[in-house]
Amino acid sequence: MLFRSEVTGASSFAEAEAQLRSGRFDGITLDLSLGDRAGVEILRLLSDLKSEAPIIVISGSESTILHESVRIGKSLGLDIKVPISKPVDLSVFRDELTKIGKQVDLRKLARVSS
Repeated sequence: MLFRSEVTGASSFAEAEAQLRSGRFDGITLDLSLGDRAGVEILRLLSDLKSEAPIIVISGSESTILHESVRIGKSLGLDIKVPISKPVDLSVFRDELTKIGKQVDLRKLARVSS
């Protein structure tokens, strides 16, 4: 596998926005609880930025809120993967990250081949 990961964290909307505007990310895990603003606002920002990164939405909120956020993200044209409820099942999380890694590898190989 070619995929290597480097984790970048953000604890607020402003911090996440600054990082998303300044760089390109191969994958994103988004906790809907950002404290100062709703995580769904990050989904809108990612759509505005034309992000193609696969996104795992994580939340301790009710499942209806989690699934509504996923629906919103998909309606914005984002690559939303399986949502994960808190407490996070690490085996499910690891499996989703592995799938994203393979997807990223294929995209990178396609770019090299073209």
